[in-house]
Amino acid sequence: MHDVVLTILPLLFGSFLAILAGWTRSALVYPLGAVALVMSTCFSVKLLLGVLSTGTATYLLGGWSPPWGIVFVIDAFSAGMLVLIAASALFTYLAFRTEILEGFAEKTAAFVSLLLLTVAGHMGIVATGDLFNLYVLIEVAALSGYALLGFGPGRAPLASLNYLCVGSVGASFYLLGVGYLYILTGTLNMADLAQIMAAAPVTASLHGAVAVILFGLWVKMALFPFHGWLPGAYAMSAPVSAALLAPLTTKVMVYVVIRLLIGVIPGAAMPEAVPDVAMLLGTAAIFAGSLMAFRQRDQRRMLAYILVAEVGYMIGGMFIGNRTAMTGAMLHIFADALMTLTLFLALGSIARQRGEMVLENMRGLFRTMPFTMSAFVLGAMSMIGVPPLFGFFSKWYLLSGAFESGQYLFMVGLLVSSLVNVVLFFRFFETAFFDEPGESVRDIEHWSRVTPLAVAAVLLIVAGLSSGLIVDRLIAGIIPASLI
Repeated sequence: MHDVVLTILPLLFGSFLAILAGWTRSALVYPLGAVALVMSTCFSVKLLLGVLSTGTATYLLGGWSPPWGIVFVIDAFSAGMLVLIAASALFTYLAFRTEILEGFAEKTAAFVSLLLLTVAGHMGIVATGDLFNLYVLIEVAALSGYALLGFGPGRAPLASLNYLCVGSVGASFYLLGVGYLYILTGTLNMADLAQIMAAAPVTASLHGAVAVILFGLWVKMALFPFHGWLPGAYAMSAPVSAALLAPLTTKVMVYVVIRLLIGVIPGAAMPEAVPDVAMLLGTAAIFAGSLMAFRQRDQRRMLAYILVAEVGYMIGGMFIGNRTAMTGAMLHIFADALMTLTLFLALGSIARQRGEMVLENMRGLFRTMPFTMSAFVLGAMSMIGVPPLFGFFSKWYLLSGAFESGQYLFMVGLLVSSLVNVVLFFRFFETAFFDEPGESVRDIEHWSRVTPLAVAAVLLIVAGLSSGLIVDRLIAGIIPASLI
């Protein structure tokens, strides 16, 4: 069986078997999920190594050749994304074992099944080479994600409903644009589209189709001012749901836009106003996300607004229009996912012990949860952009690319955002380090939580020191030569 299929198939089988096990032997539900994620991660690593040694891998679904059939296309960049998605989900699943087994009572099987389906959907988005199949997979990932977020306590279902409404609007615009493109070109295969659009006359209809597709994807990725669903969804949901989706959802949507820009949409087909609008929204997202994060007391909501700013980083980087900035945007997908994973895993562990995630509840954490806080510090320092952590190198590419193109306001936004992050995280550190934890506090660090968290935190250092290798092997060969 083809390696591309083997990365996703265990997740689909695991999702189905988890439901069956829930009806018969519920004790098997969690192990089935773990096995599925381990297999998917291992096959993703194997696929990445194969792509690096032999080149792009393709798989014809059902044996039908494109443009009539659906094709999965995996190059070095997308193979790296598959590893990122599978490993991130595995770390989250292992770290939140107790919550998954105890927190959802009779719904554990449904939760595990939806979790695996969400991961499969995100991996399918990365792999597909067909625009309509991309829509289907976006909805598979989104619908199961809505349900996962709705599992949380209190107002989580309401936040999930808000996400569903906004996400449906974004998906509808994307599908409308794809329909326009199909009418104009007669194909949905990305490779065919690239050839046809490059030779086709530029018309208002073509510009409109491209603009509508991009608008739909901007809504799905929570680009400012379409970000309203994100803070509530990640702050009100169960910690395990937020830790799973926060590192993946927006980053995978950014991946889709980058893939369309560098592999499908020729420069002439891009409406002239779109890059300027994208730069404006990206810069506004950085300033607005940082400002709104500064006003939050709840630490998960604060992180959610930081993610709004991070989306602005990547959108700005990809639309600056030079090779350095595009490299920064692509590298920042990996960096932001790993930083977000580390921070949300740490906050999930803290929430288990302290409850409400307000700053006042963080007193004395360095004394009572030293391993968790050490990992949190690494994630925060990387988010700020401290060398040699991963976040520094992606920001450096973004700053360099902005400087080369004279995008000075975007540069100021990046620097201001980093300074705001310094203030946000250091007031957290001050409370956690200098304040007394209180006599009644008895925090416990379980190895099952600390181990995946520690691995994620160490990877921030390893990936930072390996940034040059990541750029050379996963990114440089994907960026078209027209970007200089």
